[in-house]
Amino acid sequence: MAKAKDLRDDRKKEQIAQVYRTRLGHLKRAQILVRDDKMAQAVEAYNKYLGILALYFDITEEKLSPHLFDKEKDLTEMLLISHAYWDLAKAFDRSPSMEKESLRCLDQFIKFSIGFKYQHVNAQIVRKFNNKKQAHNPKAFEAAYHKIQINSKKCYIATEVFGDSHPKTQILRAFKQSIAHHYMGLNFIDWYYFISPPLIRFSNTFFPFKIMLKIIFYPILTLFVLCYKNYVNYRSNHH
Repeated sequence: MAKAKDLRDDRKKEQIAQVYRTRLGHLKRAQILVRDDKMAQAVEAYNKYLGILALYFDITEEKLSPHLFDKEKDLTEMLLISHAYWDLAKAFDRSPSMEKESLRCLDQFIKFSIGFKYQHVNAQIVRKFNNKKQAHNPKAFEAAYHKIQINSKKCYIATEVFGDSHPKTQILRAFKQSIAHHYMGLNFIDWYYFISPPLIRFSNTFFPFKIMLKIIFYPILTLFVLCYKNYVNYRSNHH
């Protein structure tokens, strides 16, 4: 009995492995269908792709999460997953009756974006979409942009210089929040997230540059934090 069960389990695993190898074909088909604006068929193809991933992990599609993947080895797969959910969120947004599903897919897109090397790229995809005013539920898509690009706790250079939980890092995060309501502020945030990750990645591979980065930015950011604190205190005392 035990041998028969093991044999069935092995066959099941092999069948799942065979299906898993077909997943990228469904993904590619979905992307082509999106390009041709055949959204109903694209949704079906994307659901097959995500369904195969869920089958592989022995979960339901709704429970797909970044923690199931290796952040380095599976980075490309996670980027593809994020884009699948992005296209699904836009597709479901077209129909008022599918609003909940659009929001769910948007939430999945956010989960598979924040904290990864492609975070800035995904944020720009949302911003460009929002600027075109194509969303039927614009508040949801604007909120998605804020969660990825603005509300994210990632503060690359400040974290490298002071540490993630340092009070100065927290103040710089507060500054980011304060300028996010202005057009120039958003442009600055976008620029910051464009240049910061490559700088930090390079510093992690070239130790002298890491030291130089801290030497240069420690006094600059310390002075900026002091000025910003004085500005906040002045505003609070005169209102």
